[in-house]
Amino acid sequence: MRAIVTAVVAAIEAAAVAFAGLAVVAVPALLLWTVVFGLAAEPGTVAAGIASVWLLAHWVPMRLEIDAQAALGLGLAPEPLAFVISLAPLGITLVTVLLAARAGWRFGARGGTGAAGSLGGVFGFGLVAFAAATVAAPFGVWPLWLEVLVPALSYGAVSAAAFVVRAARDEHGWWQACTRAAQRALERLGASYAAAAMPVRVAEVVRLATAAIVAVLGLAAFAFTVAVVVGYPHVIALTQGLHLDPLGSVLVFLVQLALLPVAVVWGVAWLTGAGFAVGAGSSATPFEALLGPLPALPLFGAIPQGWGAFGALAPAAVVLMGVLLGVWFARGPLQRRSSWAVVLTTAVAAAALAGLAVAALCALAAGSVGPGRLDTVGAEPWLTGGLAAGELGAGLLLGVAASRVDLQRVRIALPDAVRAAQGRVRGEQPNSGALPFLSESDDEVLRAAAQGDDAADPLVHTRANAAHDAGNDAADVQDTASFDTAALDTAAFDITASDSAIAAHDGAASASAARDARQPEDTAVDDDTAHDTEALLRAYSWDEGAPLGDEPDPPHRPRPWLRRKR
Repeated sequence: MRAIVTAVVAAIEAAAVAFAGLAVVAVPALLLWTVVFGLAAEPGTVAAGIASVWLLAHWVPMRLEIDAQAALGLGLAPEPLAFVISLAPLGITLVTVLLAARAGWRFGARGGTGAAGSLGGVFGFGLVAFAAATVAAPFGVWPLWLEVLVPALSYGAVSAAAFVVRAARDEHGWWQACTRAAQRALERLGASYAAAAMPVRVAEVVRLATAAIVAVLGLAAFAFTVAVVVGYPHVIALTQGLHLDPLGSVLVFLVQLALLPVAVVWGVAWLTGAGFAVGAGSSATPFEALLGPLPALPLFGAIPQGWGAFGALAPAAVVLMGVLLGVWFARGPLQRRSSWAVVLTTAVAAAALAGLAVAALCALAAGSVGPGRLDTVGAEPWLTGGLAAGELGAGLLLGVAASRVDLQRVRIALPDAVRAAQGRVRGEQPNSGALPFLSESDDEVLRAAAQGDDAADPLVHTRANAAHDAGNDAADVQDTASFDTAALDTAAFDITASDSAIAAHDGAASASAARDARQPEDTAVDDDTAHDTEALLRAYSWDEGAPLGDEPDPPHRPRPWLRRKR
């Protein structure tokens, strides 16, 4: 019962969405009929025109017929013409898409019964489409059932997509069941690891592909704005050539506003380098612009001329956008824990999905706008989608690679690698006392200890000192004999000096000096002796990689030959 109620509510809402789109078309049409034509045209013809434009916004073509006089006024041969217009005004389509997505998202909050809302929406939108197709029969091209089915499925597809996204986010029961079924299928194929990581990885691919599509569309919108500003003199010249009154200027503005999303999609094709056509045999790309006679629409005055060799800057901008997205994507916590192969595969899959979306948008923004050579306008879908996928994929891979490379590790390891390479060229043995390759955590510990953070955990300072001593201990091994001999000589010198001092002083001073000299074996040397020993160690250090003063001093370890036995 609840599912039936949901379907009825969805059907009513879908019908309201359809009437909202019809109102967007009807208001300027009725204004034109009343003010310009003075209600001279037949009401049936006006209603048929309104319904045809609304159906055109949902990818149902319309057929127009003009007499010889009207053809002559358009600059064509003075003979009757009949042609098909199939380029959808995506500005009107966008109204339906946004409202359908809102409805599907809201019905997704009801769980599994929300699926009935998508079916009910198809039914309600189809009823309005049936009425519109019946009224627009004089301009119809397709059979009636097809003119009803295409708009209904368009609404239903958008609503169902929003419902599925909401179900995936809220983890509905039916969605989890489908996910487990897909995982079991992968396990039967022997891909157990892929099956376990599939939900998370698919979500990452979809998220990155969505970000790439939005970024490319935003870049195309910015490029179109710049083109309008640069080509504003041409736009004004085309507008003045139409000799429009104020009402006509408003209507032309509304027509161009309905075609604005089409211009943005064509901008995507232009940026990728594929370009678009405004009539058969024409092309507009960043490298060159071969345009013939254009429709008298001011919007076409913004088409830029070719840049020649500098046209490569347009695809480079798409690649740069991919690099920025790749850096943003690779800095996520999940990508930091993933391997190189997984992250790169995710980037490639997202680029391929974004390319398919761009190809679909180009297919929806193509069609015909007039007779003759104007029956082909728009971009080539597969060429544009392929170039977009390749450019975004290259940028994403570069961004991911640049973000995952640890420059600090490279900076530490590069001098040792250069010395090792020089040694191999000279035939020398590799230096066994080279600075060990530090991990990222050890590098952070060293950096924290070098800053002198006294509030830090003592274990942190212990790890920092141990990591610092690793290089010094390795270098000390190479010259142990000479170093120990010098240390023993120094110790003997200190003992002799101490005995001379004891003999020269009085008895009380000798007793005090003797007590100080005879320390227990398990006690450390005094501060002065520790300072001298540390200075001696730093003087005989062979570690050139650790700069003095930047790293914490190593902890003093008393040498057995510096202690006196009782």
